[in-house]
Amino acid sequence: MRLPWQKTVPAQAEVERIPPTVELPAVSNATGLKLTDIEELSAAFGIVNSLAGPVVNERTAMKVSVVYACTRLIAGAIAGLPATVYRETGNGREKDGGHPLSSLLNLQPTPTYSAALFWEFVTTSMLLRSAGYALILRDGLGAPVELLPLPYSKVIVESKAGRLLYAVELDGVWRGFDQDDILHFPGFGFDGVRSLSVIQHGALNSVGLAIAMEQYSSEFFKNGAHQDVAIIKNSKWDSEDMENFRTAYHQTYGGIGNGKYPLTVSKGFDIKELSVNAEDAQLLESRKFQITDIARAFGLPGFMVNDTEKNTSWGTGIAETGLAFIRYTLAPHLQRFEQELNRKLFMRTPWFMEFNTAGLMRGTTKERYDAYKIALGGSNVPGWTAVNEVRRVENLPPVDDPAYDKPYMPPQGAISTINTGGNGNAQ
Repeated sequence: MRLPWQKTVPAQAEVERIPPTVELPAVSNATGLKLTDIEELSAAFGIVNSLAGPVVNERTAMKVSVVYACTRLIAGAIAGLPATVYRETGNGREKDGGHPLSSLLNLQPTPTYSAALFWEFVTTSMLLRSAGYALILRDGLGAPVELLPLPYSKVIVESKAGRLLYAVELDGVWRGFDQDDILHFPGFGFDGVRSLSVIQHGALNSVGLAIAMEQYSSEFFKNGAHQDVAIIKNSKWDSEDMENFRTAYHQTYGGIGNGKYPLTVSKGFDIKELSVNAEDAQLLESRKFQITDIARAFGLPGFMVNDTEKNTSWGTGIAETGLAFIRYTLAPHLQRFEQELNRKLFMRTPWFMEFNTAGLMRGTTKERYDAYKIALGGSNVPGWTAVNEVRRVENLPPVDDPAYDKPYMPPQGAISTINTGGNGNAQ
């Protein structure tokens, strides 16, 4: 019996896409959310106030440069990884680039999204809103033919009888779906229904403070980089002289837009600052700290978002930095993504998928060639990879010789010489 994805799948435009549904009464509708307090209601609408005052949500947070940089870096890195489909065999595993799902994961999940845009979309939603969603559209035989990304605000999740049910707004109509038909990519802290958003949990107050400092800095420079001051005159100051002085001061020191006029007071002539200046408020130092603090919440070291004042202990060189980035930042996200895709798309089949991170660990040309030399059996030792395998990694055509398809194995005498310290005699 042929499995559904072993058949020839026609072009997506010719496939009848059948979105499976469940009864909506089992899922809370858009106006019947079970929210018990004002904090949950505010979070549902993306209105969360920080201790510094500004509202923090995905729109306001992305206006902070370090949040934009962290999100772009993580989402872009995941979008650039090949999602390789493998098939388990008796001798291990082998790539299956002809699998129909390979084109969905690597080329075009849906007609309006390329694969890179799809992965950026769901990753950004996961980082900023706590989860990314995609609807699995299947043909009449149940084989996936399209992965439709869903905006976070268009999805409501509810647990019922040990399963997750989803209410999704499609073209203005709310429809219900079972968990097998929704790809749900949660972030850290998943409780069975929801997970934690980076900007609304790990970096809420840091982002709010960064927004507040941006607003303060803008007002400071908008008003000519001068603080609010009071001009105090020792003797009586008639109204005409006072107004002329205020106008002259404003024309000289007023900034872009509506620079404020100084306060003028009789009795004494002195200038008093009425607000804290930028230096006393340690504005620059605080803004530098916010870069590190927000990057920490995203799992990134400061140097990866151009905070060059701090030294890194992640090692030097592209390969070492890339390896640490994969291990400590991307690996948790990739693990959740892979397991969700494999259990929803490949369950109980010999196929599975993995993100190939080798490209992010590519070092300099010298570093790569030294590694290839060892892998091929340099210094007359058994190799563990073949020449044609290395050539494929470097996007070069294979050598038309069967000997280049097998790992190098030195002559028996050479192996004995290596194992016996060079005299060729066994000890």
